[in-house]
Amino acid sequence: MCGRLPFYNQDHEKLFELILMEEIRFPRTLSPEAKSLLSGLLKKDPKQRLGGGSEDAKEIMQHRFFASIAWQDVYEKKLSPPFKPQVTSETDTRYFDEEFTAQIITITPPDRDDSMEGVDSERRPHFPQFSYSASGTA
Repeated sequence: MCGRLPFYNQDHEKLFELILMEEIRFPRTLSPEAKSLLSGLLKKDPKQRLGGGSEDAKEIMQHRFFASIAWQDVYEKKLSPPFKPQVTSETDTRYFDEEFTAQIITITPPDRDDSMEGVDSERRPHFPQFSYSASGTA
């Protein structure tokens, strides 16, 4: 919304201190509704944070910043997106920053505790008729 982070420091310790101790300063160009929304979302106390109560996301959706949003139309996908990327294939990454596309791809093996062994087939709908037994693993 602002084009910058609310707090930044290359030193992570100083960054965490800023997050915990400093007040957020908003650009003058930001609308009062936007300032109110961001202030609510960025409350230091999670119990006071917008959307952190029993109403959850409804509290955010009811904020005056979103007053013009017809949420039912969003749910029913009736709205046209303000921007639709023009991609040429599934591997077209022109809209991604090179910071991310230049990274080396690594596959992280799952934790041993993430096994699906104890999950019955009815609770594994994404892997019908699939079984796997990792022999030789500790």
